[in-house]
Amino acid sequence: MNFHVRRNTGVATYTTNDARIVLLQRAFLIFGCIMIAKLFFFQVVHADFYNALASDQHEIYKTLFPSRGEIFVHDTSSLTGDDALYSIATNKEYSTIYAQPRFITDPQKVADTLAPVLGVLPPELMSKLDKPQDPYEVLIRKVEDDVVDRVMALGIEGIKVQKETYRFYPEGDITSALTGFVSAADNKKVGQYSLEGYFNEELTGVAGALRSEKDVSGRWISSTAKSFKPAVDGSDIILTIDKNIQYFTCSTLYKRAEEYQATSATAIVADPFTGKIMAMCSYPTYDPNEYSKVEDIRAYNNTAIYEAYEPGSIFKPITMAAALDMGAVTPSTTYIDNGEVKIDRFTIRNSDKKAHGKVDMVEVLNQSLNLGMIFTVQQLGVSNFKQYLENFGFGKKTGIMMNTESAGNISSLEKKGDIYSFTASFGQGITVTPLQMIQALSVLANGGYLIKPYVVEKVITNGNETVYESKAQKRVLDEKTSTLIGGMMGSVIKYGFGQKAQVPGYSIAGKTGTAQIPDFERGGYSTKVNHSFVGYGPIDNPAFVMIVKFEDPKNAGNFAESTAAPTFGEIAKDVLHYLRIPTDQ
Repeated sequence: MNFHVRRNTGVATYTTNDARIVLLQRAFLIFGCIMIAKLFFFQVVHADFYNALASDQHEIYKTLFPSRGEIFVHDTSSLTGDDALYSIATNKEYSTIYAQPRFITDPQKVADTLAPVLGVLPPELMSKLDKPQDPYEVLIRKVEDDVVDRVMALGIEGIKVQKETYRFYPEGDITSALTGFVSAADNKKVGQYSLEGYFNEELTGVAGALRSEKDVSGRWISSTAKSFKPAVDGSDIILTIDKNIQYFTCSTLYKRAEEYQATSATAIVADPFTGKIMAMCSYPTYDPNEYSKVEDIRAYNNTAIYEAYEPGSIFKPITMAAALDMGAVTPSTTYIDNGEVKIDRFTIRNSDKKAHGKVDMVEVLNQSLNLGMIFTVQQLGVSNFKQYLENFGFGKKTGIMMNTESAGNISSLEKKGDIYSFTASFGQGITVTPLQMIQALSVLANGGYLIKPYVVEKVITNGNETVYESKAQKRVLDEKTSTLIGGMMGSVIKYGFGQKAQVPGYSIAGKTGTAQIPDFERGGYSTKVNHSFVGYGPIDNPAFVMIVKFEDPKNAGNFAESTAAPTFGEIAKDVLHYLRIPTDQ
């Protein structure tokens, strides 16, 4: 039936076919608008979300899981002097070979075939392959590419390969004291010890997120809100360490520690004017790439900062410098050495058990006389002595940004009785860390200023640099005192027990230390000793300060002059030549 409208009324007429066409046009228009809106929604508003969703599993992993930041040291060319950065903690992809046992029809045959290629026994593989309903079993991790190629060439159904990222330490045990390692805990990778532990949060970065609601079948619901947040990679850390100084310092220390059969050992090399640590080594050592193979977990502790010990005679220059600075003694001040001092129920003697008669302060250090240090601290006074030690930084952490630093202990000086200051004057009854000794030694070497030692130079986060440096915190000694104590320690190298630490052509200041180790079970001291040597050079303008320490060296002489002193000299020679320091003698 048709509808007609008279023309003179001014009203048009439409057929039913015309109405259908109009409705269809409108429907297409609405549908088109919806499609354009959807495309805009998918391609613009939530483009990142769907790009991530569309990528393969490896790309999603890289997008949502941050890459751990790297740790760098300086690598200066000996030929050109150019300074480059070298990564001592980086990330490396390894292959993981896994099985899908539900697709393996003959587990025994597969185990026998794979065992010689993977380097494992068939029964070990059978325990993983003989699980008919199991969809996933890891056979071996961290596999090199040549092994992967051999496995895949076998064409065994149900044997697959996937890539996984692991922490990799190119220098192995040479830098383990600095880096620490990354372990897997509760399905998370966590930094442990030293820098990896201290900066774990910064190195880890921030994980990304891919979120949307799902239906009961686990499918994405397109109409719900979605969000995509990419991961933020971890920060990179640049150290003050020089790769080459680190190498020859640590390799020399490890070699001598094994030769002397020492229980532990440590060495630190630093710039006394800036506080920069150029090398830090700890023994026993371990390979952080294979940290789980360590038999004694004490190897994880960095002895340079962790173990506070009684320093013995290397502490004598500190006491002497305090007395010189106060004007309590001069290098030419003398006393009468009768061979022993009785105090309460204790008798204190020199290490050689001899009386030396009239002795000046230079000879006190040359011959490392305990009774001379008692005389010195008596002239200085206990309260002044304690104040100087605090000013040198003893009794508190240096604040170096590494895990497990100890504070040492000088609290015995708060006790009543002269015995505590007497023994502390020559390094007994108090404890210090090797790093604290480096901080105090720098005061003697740099003209009298306390400089905080540091090992982290920069932290780089998303291109933004946080720069660290150490400034003189306060003056501890007068410059004249620094000059005097340097000359007296130079005499130790020329005429005293430090002669084996000499470096031909250079003036070196130094001091040996042989200290008994306390017996905490029985009380008193054991027959074991620590051998230490501290020093710097050249004396007038030091390029470095250094400490070398061996705990209980068994296959060596009885004193540090035969162990720590020559090791110091060996390393010092390499440092001076590497830094191209002109000879001054």
